Amino acid sequence: MKKQIALNVFFYLGIILSIIGLKWAMKNENHAALALFIVTGAFFIYLKIRLIRDLRRSIKDKTM
Repeated sequence: MKKQIALNVFFYLGIILSIIGLKWAMKNENHAALALFIVTGAFFIYLKIRLIRDLRRSIKDKTM
């Protein structure tokens, strides 16, 4: 469970840093960095959704 909590925090940090990077790239009109931050943000969101699904499944299995 501690590993999953640590991953959750890491994914949140990744999403937040991607948002900050998006703002920076838009301000500086750096399109390559903009694309990179969009992809990394989407990747962290994807991983976070998978983590939440796994957590729900493991909690559901423990209660049955």
